[in-house]
Amino acid sequence: MINDELRIAEVTDPDTIRRIQRLRAECWMTTGLPATVFPDGQWCDPGEEQPPFRHWAAFAGARLVAAGRLSIHERLAEAPGGHLFAQLPVELTPPIASLNRLVVHPDVRRQGLSRRFDDIRLAAARAAGARTVLAYWSRVTGLARYRGLEALGFRRVSGFDFFNEPPTGLVTAMVLSWLPPG
Repeated sequence: MINDELRIAEVTDPDTIRRIQRLRAECWMTTGLPATVFPDGQWCDPGEEQPPFRHWAAFAGARLVAAGRLSIHERLAEAPGGHLFAQLPVELTPPIASLNRLVVHPDVRRQGLSRRFDDIRLAAARAAGARTVLAYWSRVTGLARYRGLEALGFRRVSGFDFFNEPPTGLVTAMVLSWLPPG
């Protein structure tokens, strides 16, 4: 499949969000995570079907092939993974955006989709006034993903593999901070 054939759009309808939840399990199982981690064949986070969660999806025709999520919060405790960052000696200025749940189907990997999703979500975070962006990396997503986040300006704020976070296991915390406009 060629990257130019893919259409990326923000999605809000519950049916597409359920498809994204199934795609997560499908993609993560290709990285070695066992099916037992996904007993219902999907990965859902509580409340993700509504604001402040925003979802983007990539389609090849009608087929869903990639997805990523963004949320923006005034308090760290409200952000996905906020409990991880609360353990760290790092200053996080609100509003705080959380870049997470990026998955790319194996059929379309290595075509720059992760970067396209990151660019779209970071632009949305910046437009919404976010001052800090959280991300966490796990080895199941591969070293290229870690390097991609670094290339965007994220810096590691924890040791590698510092916390076990379902479903992907041990994660490394990363932060991107922006100066206020003007």
